[in-house]
Amino acid sequence: MVRHDYKASCLKRIEITDSSEIVESGHRPQVGDVVAVKITEKKGDYNELDLPGGELVEIEEGDIVLGTFGNRAGVKGYIGEVPDEVSEGDRIDFIGSGGVFGDCLSAAKNLGEPCEAEFLGYVSQDEKILNMKDYGIERVEEIEGEPRLVGVVSTRMDAGKTTLATKIIENLSEEYEVGSLKLTGSARERDRVSMFESGSEISLDFVDAGLPSTVDDPEIVISSAKGLINHAWNEDLDFIVIEFGAGLISNYHVQEVLRDLDVKNSIFSICGVSLDVMGAYGLKKVLTDLDYELSFMSGPITDTTVGKDTVEDYVGVPALNAFSEEEMTEAKEILAQSFEEFTAPRPSF
Repeated sequence: MVRHDYKASCLKRIEITDSSEIVESGHRPQVGDVVAVKITEKKGDYNELDLPGGELVEIEEGDIVLGTFGNRAGVKGYIGEVPDEVSEGDRIDFIGSGGVFGDCLSAAKNLGEPCEAEFLGYVSQDEKILNMKDYGIERVEEIEGEPRLVGVVSTRMDAGKTTLATKIIENLSEEYEVGSLKLTGSARERDRVSMFESGSEISLDFVDAGLPSTVDDPEIVISSAKGLINHAWNEDLDFIVIEFGAGLISNYHVQEVLRDLDVKNSIFSICGVSLDVMGAYGLKKVLTDLDYELSFMSGPITDTTVGKDTVEDYVGVPALNAFSEEEMTEAKEILAQSFEEFTAPRPSF
């Protein structure tokens, strides 16, 4: 039995049984390997661990945590990677609240240094080291059926994507059957849970596909995204709201997923989130280059009348604040119109 204080949310699909054990071996560290660590030094302000179900707990020195090796490349977070090699007793860093550990290479100034941990070993079961990918929803090359998708993208992480996605779901689930997915980002259960609790019939994220983050091979990220869409979609749903975590320009492969023809043909509306006008302007430009039409812009830039007016003048789309009931009603009308046009029978010739 593996003694531990916390099992991180990235391991939500993996059952740690009485037959599980911690092993040290000559195994080369891999993305998704399940590891046991002991927190040895608590630093900075980044010390909350996300548990399955979305509960956050503050880790303390001496806590034994079950998590995973993974990569991160957040512009406002930690930049880290899976270590090339690791042995029992080696130091590793806590780089992702969903339970992601690795070697920290860089960090946003406001975060400070990451919490340090001692590597205790890999978690093994039936003489096999556990890895997230072996418990994920199947990756596929093609999207099946005819899913209908609404995309939410932003200029960077922590810009308000989840806030907008949850408001969209709250408003549209009154009249439509809505699902939700988070296809890119770094493991954190609470975003998915927020969308589910807003009225989503089903809610999944890339962790359900066996990825601790989408800083990975882009082909794996794309095939994982398609597998999640296939798994979530059913004819009882009207459409699925998709949050693309991290920024549109990032190492999390948001653009690569959006470029995929299967995905593109399934998206009937895409909404943007930005902190400033230049970001909104650039976001629309990138989406246009990807052959998408931006439906409206939200985020902190829409907090003031000046921001809203400037976005509408320079970006040329409605600027709608997620915290305004009236403006979210307008967003609902825009999305409902796009949905009706997307599902209208095509004329035959």
